[in-house]
Amino acid sequence: MGALDQAMASNIMNATLPTGTGGVPGSFTALTNAAMKLRLNSTLSTASAAGTELTGTGYTAGGTSITTASTASSAGSNVTLPNVSGGLSWTNGSGSTWSIASLDLTSSTGTRSWYGPFTGQPISVANGNTFNVAQNAVVCSLS
Repeated sequence: MGALDQAMASNIMNATLPTGTGGVPGSFTALTNAAMKLRLNSTLSTASAAGTELTGTGYTAGGTSITTASTASSAGSNVTLPNVSGGLSWTNGSGSTWSIASLDLTSSTGTRSWYGPFTGQPISVANGNTFNVAQNAVVCSLS
């Protein structure tokens, strides 16, 4: 499901290829060393732009913190998240129906690294209902 943000892809390529002075790799701008966040969007994210963040009572602007993934990648393996028992959930209390299309994974300061659409999007969540992202339901891979 997870796809790499265009700016992050350039950051990785420039840091691992001879793009710097004298044929050395360029620099890599690291993400803020704090919990990443899963952000819900009412429109689809793309490689070059985040979706429109969901608003309304029951959803925290900026996204919900993800303290850990299930495992770190080794030998190019996938990383799945969120590693939270029961997953992450939001209860719509906005008075109107939420339409959820995609997610963005961001640093604690909002720098986006990964994004992806939800299967069957847009997903309608009526007022009073709960939307859940199950434990380890988001799969990020480089392939």
